Amino acid sequence: MTKYISLVLVGLILFTASSCHFGQNKKAVTIYNLQGIWQAAEGPLLYEEWTLDDDSALIGLSYSINGKDTLLLEKMRMVKTNGRLHFFARVPDQNAAEEIGFALVRHEKNRWTFENPDHDYPNRIIYELLSDTTLYARIENMKGNKQKEFRFKLVK
Repeated sequence: MTKYISLVLVGLILFTASSCHFGQNKKAVTIYNLQGIWQAAEGPLLYEEWTLDDDSALIGLSYSINGKDTLLLEKMRMVKTNGRLHFFARVPDQNAAEEIGFALVRHEKNRWTFENPDHDYPNRIIYELLSDTTLYARIENMKGNKQKEFRFKLVK
């Protein structure tokens, strides 16, 4: 009987210790976890590259590589304005090369949803960190259709 109680106590102590340690190792996921170079997991060689500038804004570039040629697809930034996070995109040859803003409307743990109901398409942009090395991005209209999805792997 004493042997059984000892085993139960040791098991309980190990479980408690591992639970405390597990809780301490969890780190908060923030939009800054997007920093790095992300390569599309499938399809053409498409990249998103995010860096942090001096003003705590994330600066992003989307580009594709074909042989020795690099084609800039989009310049992006995420910055807090008026106390709210915004996503801004500038696409060459679209919208008179003007920057289009999208306000953060939802944030759930590792997922950020930005919307601009006044923009034709897309008017919703979603970023979700599925893991430390996997990024999911989706653009769509406000009805949730006309979706275009991207899965990226962190390469650097």
